[in-house]
Amino acid sequence: MPSFPSVKSILLAGCLSASTAFARLQWSPCSSNPALDCATLRVPLEYAEPQNQMSASIPLVRYKATVATSQRKGSLLTNPGGPGASGASFVLNGAGEAISNITGGFYDIIGWDPRGVGSAQPVLQCFASAGEEYEASSDLPSAAEVAYGQFSNQSYMPSYNAAMQEFDSKTAQLAAACASYNSTALYTSSAAYIVRDMAAIVDALDGKDAHLNYWGLSYGTIFGVEFIQTYPERAGKIVLDGVFDATANAGTYVSQLPNDQLSVRDAINDLVSFCEQAGAAGCALSIPPANVTADITTRLANLQDSLYEYPIALSQGFSITVGIFSSFMWSFSRVPTTWPLISSVVSALEQGDTTPMVAILNATAASPPGNPSAPDTGSLAEWPLQCVDNAPSSGITLAEVAALVLNVSLSEDTPWLNADVTPLSFCRHFPDIRPRIPNLGASKLSNANSILTQRNTTVLIVNGENDPVTPLASAERLQSQLATASRLVTRRGPGHTTVSVASLGLVKTIRNYFTDSTLPTSTVYDLSQLIFSSAIDAGTLAPAPVFSGTYSDAELTLLNSTYNVLLAFLSIA
Repeated sequence: MPSFPSVKSILLAGCLSASTAFARLQWSPCSSNPALDCATLRVPLEYAEPQNQMSASIPLVRYKATVATSQRKGSLLTNPGGPGASGASFVLNGAGEAISNITGGFYDIIGWDPRGVGSAQPVLQCFASAGEEYEASSDLPSAAEVAYGQFSNQSYMPSYNAAMQEFDSKTAQLAAACASYNSTALYTSSAAYIVRDMAAIVDALDGKDAHLNYWGLSYGTIFGVEFIQTYPERAGKIVLDGVFDATANAGTYVSQLPNDQLSVRDAINDLVSFCEQAGAAGCALSIPPANVTADITTRLANLQDSLYEYPIALSQGFSITVGIFSSFMWSFSRVPTTWPLISSVVSALEQGDTTPMVAILNATAASPPGNPSAPDTGSLAEWPLQCVDNAPSSGITLAEVAALVLNVSLSEDTPWLNADVTPLSFCRHFPDIRPRIPNLGASKLSNANSILTQRNTTVLIVNGENDPVTPLASAERLQSQLATASRLVTRRGPGHTTVSVASLGLVKTIRNYFTDSTLPTSTVYDLSQLIFSSAIDAGTLAPAPVFSGTYSDAELTLLNSTYNVLLAFLSIA
């Protein structure tokens, strides 16, 4: 009697052939920068059901290795975080060349747009049109209009609760819109799906089951941690830079928020101390207005309180409020290279001059779409993406949110927490539905540690000492979870991710790790880049870097390349 294949085997074969058929790359010069190559990879849209033939398209950008083919070490993927940041634009805008310089030119540097965002298809949309998207983005408050300086005043509580209610209501409108639009990408763009795309990218680049080499920054560390748990046998050289706490991220934002604020006050203290050290020649904020205390910390607090009591109305039709000021300071606290300009802006604002701040707000604001009827571009995807990577939050009440913000602000002495509440408010109004393939979070790190140790594979974890977004405590926790399969190296000082302020010792550590697998002997490195100096142009957000000390040409290449990674990072922020 002839033997016939089972229905299951036919379906399985169809599934495999469909997924492998997607993995074909055709490179061509990128239209925006022909020196780099672009391609698109088709992958299953729903990895829980790959045989359904629906696909997602992932755009890739390649900065080719500069060494001879015989010396090439393969591909190195990089992701700048978000969630929702464009890795393709990151590489196109200078990170490809800079990372190649840092890693010796041995790798093809690969950036990609994670599914749902950028030029990936389908895009995670919340509206039918770009016009609606822009209006919703404009209506979304940058921060709650609350005053940290009033948090210990019980008579302020009714005003505080009313402001939190108003902020929460506006955020709820966006959450409802994203949920009701129900984009095809909404529940197929979580970290669990992205790491499967990463595996498919490596398969297409370097051969089936090849090892992943990866430099993940900020939220890109979540993808790195998810990958080494999903594919521990495929981990190559992995650098995780500016570590998000995967354990906290797997919970609700209630568990993340206190952790996220651990180093904010330290970063503020750094701004103050570096400014005071630079003096009038390097930092405008070091010069107090007449009849005002010289203490910068007190002046920042007083300015925030003043803007709560007396918002500054502008002829452009909006006001500089405490919420706008908090969001402004929170955003730029992450990037110390902007502090010379920010100190000038704040110094002017103290004296009633709003012109410098308005100029930055206008320069960094989103522009109205040229064609409002065009499709939604996915610019709001970061909010639902955070929800699908977190545990359901619908049971969290507004009273709990308000209490958390107040208590964490006071316990951590962090004045700008009102600018970091959007994910919590958004996700508590977001459905409890989650993708069919759940994220691992940190649940398999013990298993990953065992397998990586058996394979003699070591993850390099790097973090800033006073990173206001991803505190050192998160990196220390990850190192303890990968106790025998990781090394932790710290760069002193402030800034989000280690590229925010250059350190020669740190960048040499990364270079040596990627080029010849050398693990660091030191665990802490000093800054090599000045934050305030009379030689720094305080009139721009991206001044030419000034380094302390004397360096060789090769060392200057590493330091300048670090700064160029930062510039690429800022170009997509």
